[in-house]
Amino acid sequence: MAVKHERHKLRPASEVMTLERIGAFRLTSLSFLRILLRHMMRENWQIGCRTLELDEKGYGHAVYGIDTPKHTFSFVVISSDIDDDERSDRVISKKWDVTFALCEGEVTEEKLERMKRELPKQEAGRGDAHDLVWSRANKSNRIFDYVIDCLVKEEQPDPKILNEVGYLLRTTAVYGNGKFGLAPYEKIKNDHPFSGPFQAQMFAVYMLRQFGTDLVEHIAKQRNPQAAKLQPDIKRYIGTGNATGLGMAPFLIAHPRLIHQWIYVREQAIARVKDIKPSEDDLMLLVEWLDRVGDYFKDSNLIDREIILKPETIAEQNAYIKELVLGYRRDGRLKGRPTEDVWHDLSNVAAESVSIEMQELLHTLLLELYTDHVVDLERCMNVDETYQIEPRMTVGHLQSLIDEQYHWVFQYDFDDPDEKYYFWYRSKEKEEPRLGIRGEDPGDDKEMAMNIAEQVQALYDVLKLAEPGEMVASFILKYPDYKGIIQRVQSLEGYEYGEIQANFLSRDFMPLHLLRCKLSFFGAERFNPKSNRWVRITLFQGAPLVEEVGKLYLDNWVFPELPVLEGGQ
Repeated sequence: MAVKHERHKLRPASEVMTLERIGAFRLTSLSFLRILLRHMMRENWQIGCRTLELDEKGYGHAVYGIDTPKHTFSFVVISSDIDDDERSDRVISKKWDVTFALCEGEVTEEKLERMKRELPKQEAGRGDAHDLVWSRANKSNRIFDYVIDCLVKEEQPDPKILNEVGYLLRTTAVYGNGKFGLAPYEKIKNDHPFSGPFQAQMFAVYMLRQFGTDLVEHIAKQRNPQAAKLQPDIKRYIGTGNATGLGMAPFLIAHPRLIHQWIYVREQAIARVKDIKPSEDDLMLLVEWLDRVGDYFKDSNLIDREIILKPETIAEQNAYIKELVLGYRRDGRLKGRPTEDVWHDLSNVAAESVSIEMQELLHTLLLELYTDHVVDLERCMNVDETYQIEPRMTVGHLQSLIDEQYHWVFQYDFDDPDEKYYFWYRSKEKEEPRLGIRGEDPGDDKEMAMNIAEQVQALYDVLKLAEPGEMVASFILKYPDYKGIIQRVQSLEGYEYGEIQANFLSRDFMPLHLLRCKLSFFGAERFNPKSNRWVRITLFQGAPLVEEVGKLYLDNWVFPELPVLEGGQ
């Protein structure tokens, strides 16, 4: 393949940062769990179970050891007996089937005893500065017992039934960065095995996947000493579940420079691969990926899928893109037009003919074709999140900055009740973000400042009262209430992807788009919305197993095919 001179500009923020567009992002080769796995593979991490002290029902604890070239870590799991009516995805829950932690160093007996007491408490418990991550998870009611029953019968679970859920255990929150007394982010910021966004959290979720398969095999063996073990392909097909709600949304507002960096890196990668002139092998590899993805979505058995584009529709549009690629391979034309700029023109055709969802899936697949061309960008995910006032900036400069980067905010009329239909607040129970209906639900007197568009509009109106040459410092002395939004606008000069161009209070607002955006950067798939405010997803489905770390590794395990059972079972 030949790389042409990079002449295609990045897509503008006006195209990328709409709510519908960011809500259609999917995992890519630069998603955080993909970065983590490549790192683990390169350094040949050694992972093994040190302790598995579980009773016949699987209750007890386990400790796994993780040896990296420079550090040793421990993964501690507590498996508890809870009633079915105590099992819930809600953040206000107080009991979970499994609680777990990722810790630095070896776990002493003294620390293990303390963790047995503290970990199951979660929010009410206390960790220490050697704990990097705490989390909790529940069993999948439909799949967990089914898999055990199959193994007890010395059989493998049916992949089609596994595919109805995709995981054995489902997390409800994965905490780090100082919460519960855990290690602060600064501890892993530089030259650390888990430096980079959410690397420690992703690894904890990866290890929970291992514990889930160890747990069902252990319980099955207690019931039948000759119980089957999970076939490697089946085991690999099982991921880790996650249930995510509104609590994730404010992160995207509170960290605009970081969000800019993540999306900027993604857009750089997309622009870079579009500039590649494909070889015959590249074209056929894309056809293979399109076949695989088509099967993946056709086989999807997700339940509550009417909120987002149906998997069957994605599969149909995927088949259309495949026909375009095959047509170009035959006669060098896309929709009857000759082209030497294949990927760029294919992307343009997709923009005219298929959904935004399929457009972004196409970008995901192009990045799969050329991972080696973009993998260097994985080192660019961090950014300095310093937000400061520029006191000597003039009011005129600030106005021009708003005109340039925030022109989108003026499309909204906040005198219209439908544009201020919702309000954001924090729940008293867990201080978790919630969305209320203005005038109907209590709490609008405690409204969170989530709507950047409204704040910028209000600032712009007041700026008109000042002289263009007046300094911002003087303006803030007169209008101190605007200090926060001024600091934000100034700090985001040049960070064009930092703001999601949407009204978060609108009656038409769908929070699910915010959740999907962030989850795509983690590496989530199998989006299964339960409402427009929370979604279940799967992580690491198809990923290498812990025993395969350091062995021959092909970084192409996403969108896994249904396994074929050995012996025609």
